[in-house]
Amino acid sequence: MRRRFHWGELLERSNPWAVAAVPNMEAALRRPPTELERVIARRRAEGPTLQSVGREFGITPDHVRLICRRVDDYDRGIALLREDPSSIEALALVGQIKPLVKEVLRYRGVNRLTDLEGVTMGEMLSWPNVGRQSATLLLNAVANLKKTG
Repeated sequence: MRRRFHWGELLERSNPWAVAAVPNMEAALRRPPTELERVIARRRAEGPTLQSVGREFGITPDHVRLICRRVDDYDRGIALLREDPSSIEALALVGQIKPLVKEVLRYRGVNRLTDLEGVTMGEMLSWPNVGRQSATLLLNAVANLKKTG
């Protein structure tokens, strides 16, 4: 016999990637690439096809593509942060903020951390898809930027 689900519980079970379904989803930000991922990306940059790199490491060509994109994005984000420590785009590339939060900020005209000066926690929490952890992280980043710059 099938188990009966309560109203909110079904969403959690049916879509594990939904932000509303996973209570601690905001904490699951992108991690830096592992050494193995860097080796795979280097190998792909040497010229072999996605299929041959995938066969070499025992993964699918799509997985190779995703790994290469993740490594490239992370490295691009680090380079952007060195140039401009207040770049929202760079923070998203290195996984400090979620892509959806980055889009909400862009929609609101926020492209740099300095654009958030004067914005309160309450105001940020009223924006769609910006949770307490993301808002706290952003406000702390603004405060740290003021201290160092």
